[in-house]
Amino acid sequence: MATVKLTVDEYSDANARELARQGVSRRTILRTAVAGYAYAQFQLADAAFAAAGGTAGQAGVVVAGRHLSFVPGADGALKPAMAVTAQLASKTGTLPPKLRAYVDVGSAPGQYGTRVEADIRHLVGRYAIPGGPIGSQFYLKATIDGLRPGTVHHYRVRLSDGTVSGDAHFTTAPADRAVHAPFTFTAFADVGTNTAPTDPRYAWNQNPPSVTKADGTWPAGVFDGNAYLPDDPVAGLHGTDKRPALTQTLLMATQRPVFTLLAGDICYANPSGSGLPADDTTALTRVAPKGKNLYNPYVWDVFLNQIEPLAAYTPWMFATGNHDMEPLYGNTRFLGDSPAHGYGGLVERLDFPDNGPKTCPSVYRFTYANVGVISIDANDLSHELQTNTGYSGGAQLSWVKGTLKKWRADDDIDFIVAFFHHCAYSTTDSHASDGGVRDALDPLFSKYQVDLVVQGHNHLLERTDPIRYGKRTRSAPDGSTIHPATDGVTYLCVGSGGRARYPFRRAPGPQAPPPPKVTPKGPQKLAAGQRYRGYRPPGGPNTKENNTENIVNSYVWAKGSGAVKPAGQPAGSRVPETIDWSQVRYDAYAFMAVDVVPAARGARTTLTVRCLADALPGSKQPFTEIDRITLARTAGKSAVRT
Repeated sequence: MATVKLTVDEYSDANARELARQGVSRRTILRTAVAGYAYAQFQLADAAFAAAGGTAGQAGVVVAGRHLSFVPGADGALKPAMAVTAQLASKTGTLPPKLRAYVDVGSAPGQYGTRVEADIRHLVGRYAIPGGPIGSQFYLKATIDGLRPGTVHHYRVRLSDGTVSGDAHFTTAPADRAVHAPFTFTAFADVGTNTAPTDPRYAWNQNPPSVTKADGTWPAGVFDGNAYLPDDPVAGLHGTDKRPALTQTLLMATQRPVFTLLAGDICYANPSGSGLPADDTTALTRVAPKGKNLYNPYVWDVFLNQIEPLAAYTPWMFATGNHDMEPLYGNTRFLGDSPAHGYGGLVERLDFPDNGPKTCPSVYRFTYANVGVISIDANDLSHELQTNTGYSGGAQLSWVKGTLKKWRADDDIDFIVAFFHHCAYSTTDSHASDGGVRDALDPLFSKYQVDLVVQGHNHLLERTDPIRYGKRTRSAPDGSTIHPATDGVTYLCVGSGGRARYPFRRAPGPQAPPPPKVTPKGPQKLAAGQRYRGYRPPGGPNTKENNTENIVNSYVWAKGSGAVKPAGQPAGSRVPETIDWSQVRYDAYAFMAVDVVPAARGARTTLTVRCLADALPGSKQPFTEIDRITLARTAGKSAVRT
């Protein structure tokens, strides 16, 4: 099961048994840590609760981190419903035994005519993390159905002790998929937080004092994203925005999206990112012990509060990345469970629709107006990092094919958008392209004319030219109109959501070799550089960097021999490749806004992708548009005959 179904008393008993197995000094530390964590996380939640207009009740419990998700049916059509999830936090880390939770819904603030009782889930770890916290968190989950389509609904969360959250609101999806007013959705990936959860052990246990703080906070870059280099133009020493992970959410709200996609690597509670068992004994060095991953479940509290200003009003739809293979809640290969994936905690904290393969909780589909959206778990397909590779036994790929085939026979669906984590196409120095993802999905996407693919994993923004069956079909610079039916699929990496940026590919050489028998010439001798609207290379065009579409020393991950990396995870091998499809490259923090204009059958319908950079140095604006393309189709004429 994804969740250990324990009452508060049962959890206390289990924790006591765990403590009894420890030495006397260890027991003292753990008891203090459990109590301290509860109070520390309550302070965080209480501040968010008050800021959102909440009123406390008698039990000392607050509601924080509210977020919404769509509720699609088996075919992806959205129901007139909304899923609501929120965190419950108390000073003691326990809840009153008879506490009940409700979501009140109505047409205006204070006019709540419907009450839905919420389920309260207690999420606890399968084992104590060496050197880390024993996680104990509570979440309420409710599905509000029977709502009117295309209508604004106000809601609040209320507890039986008198606790009441502030008012928030959402708009249900339209009933008619074929014709609808224009709308916008947003997307990004690799977000994380700019605040670490408090660790109360270090408020008194100064060992070693050189790397801990008396206020109980972790050093930067352990359980937050603040490992920005001094020369980072946005988040660095002299940068324009020191909190890009938080800023992205606030900037997306300015676009008034009807939903937001997050293409994996959500909060980085698992900063090691390879799905191995949890061990924090060396967390202060930022590196896990060999064969283990760092993990702190309370990073989720920080993240959910961080996104609440938008997520409490707009549905957020998540895909899973490598940092989302969490090593504490079961369903991991190393704990002997099946299926092996490690998403048990995510299932409780988030609201993944359940219309995908039953063994793949983060794989699902939904339709909004004339757009079909499909979430894919790239961990199942990856050659680069193979901890979860193949866990679905082929079920996911078969389901994806069936979905695409069905949608391309549906005249009401003009555009198909896929989102997942590992890149099928990218050129960074850190991850580049994943051959397992590319080989599995590119043929299907080409055959069924997927329009737009949203990726993450590489911490920057990069857009390809349209691609069909692995080949670029045409150049599509900024401002282009692309016809996916004939031009092919556009891939966009938007792993620029807030984690420290990655560099593009270095200059050709021993560490970045071109394919055999390829000799770099001209700009190809230089390191890959940025390429976006308004960018001026230092020293003039092509004098210090290659800012063309062509890169001779990119690479793609192959399955390899099943070798195990020094850190302990199975991984593939890099194969050099020459590419000509890297149209736009931006090496900092950005998100994408997608404007959709549906149309009547036979008329022109469009999907316009705008890439918006956070606090571009020198712009004096909160964000700057650095790229725009328009995908065009004829409404009701997107069926594919196969």
